[in-house]
Amino acid sequence: MTKGVEGSPVFVSCNQFDSERSADIYADGVLVRNAYKIYGVGRNRCAILEGLHMTVKKGTIYGLLGASGCGKTTLLSCLIGRRRLNSGDILVFGHEPGSEESGIPGRRVGYMPQELALHGYFTIKETLHYFGRIYNLKAEFIDAQLEFLSKLLDLPPGDRYVKTLSGGQQRRVSFAVALFHEPELLILDEPTVGVDPLLRQSIWNHLVRLSVDHERTVIVTTHYIEEARQANTIGMMRSGRLLAEDSPENLLHSYALRSLEDVFLQLCMKDFSNAEVVNIHENTSEVSLEDQQLSGGIDNVGFEPSASQLDISGTPIPRQRNKMACTLPSLPSDCVSKVVLNQGTGITFMTNARPKEIGLKLSDRRTNRNRNSTFFCRHRLGALIQKNFLQMFRNVGLFLFVFLLPANQVILSCLCIGGDLSFLKLAIVNDELDPSQGRVCNYTTTCTYSMFSCRYLRFIENTTIIQVPFQSVAEALDATKRGNVWGVVHFGKDFTDELVVRQADGNYADNETIRASRVAITLDESNQQISLTIKRQLIDAFSDFSKDILAACSYQPMAQSIPVTFLEPIYGERKPSFTEYVTPGVILGIIYFLSVALTSAVFLTERKSGLHDRSIVAGVQMTEYMMAHLVNQLILLLGQTFFVYLFALIVFNTACHGNLALVIFITLLQGLCGMSFGLLVSALCDEETSAIQITLGTNYTNIIMSGMLWPTEAMPTYVRHLAHLMPQTYAMQALRNILGRGWGIGHPKVYMGVVTSLCWIFGLVCLSLIVVRVRKYTG
Repeated sequence: MTKGVEGSPVFVSCNQFDSERSADIYADGVLVRNAYKIYGVGRNRCAILEGLHMTVKKGTIYGLLGASGCGKTTLLSCLIGRRRLNSGDILVFGHEPGSEESGIPGRRVGYMPQELALHGYFTIKETLHYFGRIYNLKAEFIDAQLEFLSKLLDLPPGDRYVKTLSGGQQRRVSFAVALFHEPELLILDEPTVGVDPLLRQSIWNHLVRLSVDHERTVIVTTHYIEEARQANTIGMMRSGRLLAEDSPENLLHSYALRSLEDVFLQLCMKDFSNAEVVNIHENTSEVSLEDQQLSGGIDNVGFEPSASQLDISGTPIPRQRNKMACTLPSLPSDCVSKVVLNQGTGITFMTNARPKEIGLKLSDRRTNRNRNSTFFCRHRLGALIQKNFLQMFRNVGLFLFVFLLPANQVILSCLCIGGDLSFLKLAIVNDELDPSQGRVCNYTTTCTYSMFSCRYLRFIENTTIIQVPFQSVAEALDATKRGNVWGVVHFGKDFTDELVVRQADGNYADNETIRASRVAITLDESNQQISLTIKRQLIDAFSDFSKDILAACSYQPMAQSIPVTFLEPIYGERKPSFTEYVTPGVILGIIYFLSVALTSAVFLTERKSGLHDRSIVAGVQMTEYMMAHLVNQLILLLGQTFFVYLFALIVFNTACHGNLALVIFITLLQGLCGMSFGLLVSALCDEETSAIQITLGTNYTNIIMSGMLWPTEAMPTYVRHLAHLMPQTYAMQALRNILGRGWGIGHPKVYMGVVTSLCWIFGLVCLSLIVVRVRKYTG
């Protein structure tokens, strides 16, 4: 065998590596080649994994070491199918993660993330039973595993809530979930953090037993470097690349150091200061090497196995179990790779192919990434529905608040909005009264022309307007300015006499007579509704006063009325209530808002806690997740809708002239529309505060523009067109037309409410899926 010279190139045909790999590619538990993962877009692009290679043999423990932020968690998320590489290949048990053949995500993998990824309001027993149902485990097996893992991990009693446990106890419960279904592949992200040393050793002993006795494959990341000595293979990771991959014994022997921590430190220092840069020549069949300082680029593929893995010529030594050699990257079959000895401790591969072209040719092994052929699985759907109900009923106070909130809003709306105003104080200055007689207001009901002011005041409704007498106009105006009264009504000293003269003279009455015969009213017009109410009351009172005088004097009372008559209304009542206009809008508004808030809160909370990802890794499909939430939300919506219309229609007698089933259907559609928007909000936001801001902001926009509080006909034309694009505008109009007019689904103003709601649901769901997909690949 020819002895290699340090720094001299050794050319190895790519076909050699391909043939070596094809024989055992299915024997590897996990195989990663040329993995690149980039987050962000544009200037914010950040490479997390850069040409990473990793090999994990079946039935071994692989310890992945590296500082925080080096890409360990990202790599694990790609292994379990939660993220996809920008370039490169991953095989788990010979298949791509996410394919049906790989069984990952699913029962073949047990995953313990860094975060707790458990629901705090569940007990330990409920938590394990939830995942047991997802995996479709038998009840006997679940009980047996619960007892075994409780002893192994020294778990607290099963009826303890997860949120009441200490940090270390919570980590142990999380570990128990990963072990619960006895998976073929265990991926544990720092499982021993915060665990007692004795228990840590017990955990490692159990992992060793699993790998040796049951052929389980285990990948462990840890900050405790020395505890990784118990692993069969160690991969030391930095800046998205593996610096070395070998057994602990070989690493210590190769670098002649006593601790793995010293080995890792030396590798990191060497990677930082002594890396090389390779100029790539794309038009030649062979690649020349120039020794340069490494500037750190994605086009460099660096790898350093220990010297013990190479013979004198640089040819890889055949790998053995528990003493696996450095993983060699496979290259395209039409190129020639150059292997350069690097200071006797490693090799570096260079190729004329770009990073996206580098990688194992796996196209013949790629399969459909749909994890399940069925739309949903009953046992997983049942587990999710049970979880949602358990989560809902665990906090009874919050559940009752959410359940009864729509009915409460309708009750408050009917009590507080649209009713008749009352107890409005109005200043009365009557100069017709005689101060010497104590300013007593005396009048008669006969045909006598005297004290018309007192006779007129008698017809003002005293429950709506409270008359407050004042001595002078100045005092009354001052009280109005201070906000003590809403206005001033002033009668002149000769009001009755001048009014009689005005009636007698007709067109010949002079201006002074006309001025003296008027009722002078000065109002506080700052509140439109109060002002309009006072004006209506005063005008109606004068009309009744005129009719009373005419009737007393044997004239036709209707002779003085205006020649305009309002006949029986086609729809509604003669005196319509603003409450009946507002109530349909309030019902749909609160149903929609609560659906948005609940959906976004549930998805965000579970995603942020990690429970959502953990459930997906366990095999739950997104369709199942959405269907389970849909079932729970629909049941909640039905209960809310029942109580809403119970109070609106029966207690407060809101008119319903149409089909009640159609009313309920439109209400439920608006709830589904709110759920769809909540799904979009949860897809867009990472924090609850952002979701709350979007939810509240859009809700107020809906209230203002959908015609909930005021007709859209009052809006400017261009705003009105925008208002009709809102998700609730047509639905509110449809609900009002059904309740107040009795129209059916055949009327355009009714079915438009149904059609627009369905369109919004479809559009929002599609947009949510697009956002989820985009964020998945851009980070």
